[in-house]
Amino acid sequence: MHNILARNKRLKLLLTPLILFGIISMAMALSVVFKYRTLEEISQMPLERMVIGFIETLALVFFYNYVVRKLNVKFPWDRNWLIRSFIDFGIALLIPVMLITLINVAFNYGWLKPHDHDDKYKIMIYIMPLMVSALLMVVVEMIVSTEERNKLEVKLANIEKEQIVSKYSALKEQLDHHFLFNNLSVLSSLIYESTEKADRFIQDFASIYRYVLSINKQDLVTVNEELEFISTYLNLYKFRFEEGFSYSLKVDEKFHNYLIPPLTLQVVVENVFKHNVVSRHQPLTLEIKNTDNFLVIENNMQVKNSKEVSTRTGQQNIIEKYKLLNCELPVFKAQDDKYIAQIPIIKPSHD
Repeated sequence: MHNILARNKRLKLLLTPLILFGIISMAMALSVVFKYRTLEEISQMPLERMVIGFIETLALVFFYNYVVRKLNVKFPWDRNWLIRSFIDFGIALLIPVMLITLINVAFNYGWLKPHDHDDKYKIMIYIMPLMVSALLMVVVEMIVSTEERNKLEVKLANIEKEQIVSKYSALKEQLDHHFLFNNLSVLSSLIYESTEKADRFIQDFASIYRYVLSINKQDLVTVNEELEFISTYLNLYKFRFEEGFSYSLKVDEKFHNYLIPPLTLQVVVENVFKHNVVSRHQPLTLEIKNTDNFLVIENNMQVKNSKEVSTRTGQQNIIEKYKLLNCELPVFKAQDDKYIAQIPIIKPSHD
């Protein structure tokens, strides 16, 4: 990955002089169109001068790239923008001045063929290097700043991802502990009722907790896995309340391969029993079905006459999990004499 990034960086720098020569070529073509120069004058430009100009420009680009990266460490724009502006201006001015000086020295010593100092010559020798140098400095600054900004964005995205994974793992761990605590409380009450019931409960509970442990590292499970788990879980309540509780599962098989955060149904069901009266005289009914891409958990409302205020921690945990997964959020609502939880299920990516 590092080699690919380094290669892309070099390619960007190599493209810079090509872009520059493209601009110059376009300027020459326009000068012919507007009759500032003739095609014959342009065609008489020596090829070796163009090749040397390209090599010089390329060398200048790599030099500026090196200088800009060093300056970004010692004089970053966000903290030393004024000093950095003067430094960039000085470098962009110094290089062409040095080049012009060398050219004049070469003329004076006869290393280069003398040339009539007409206006076009002065523009090519004195003005063009300054313009090209300034343009290359700006382009290199833009390339480097874009690369550093992209690196920063990738770094921030990775940090955010790590935070999400950490937060989601902590949330699942919290639910696992909550699950264990509540079921041990149920077991404690059953021991006083019947040791036979308690023994059977322990066996079923062991089966359920194996599922909890098996999905501990998973962010999503299939709807089928969650339904099998919740069926066993509801059987424990059926075993405990007998005629005081009944339930039904009516989920279309075509949705069984869809995905859902693990233990979501368990949290919803747990809240149903936490906030409603369950007895032979006031039986509680619960239905799990599907509507489009939602699992709907519906129960009759017979709220306990308790002064305890609901913290809605369970519902908030479910919503938080869906936020972390960047999915459509669940909906919880009371409608007529029923309480309804609508839990989105996620279509597998391979479907």
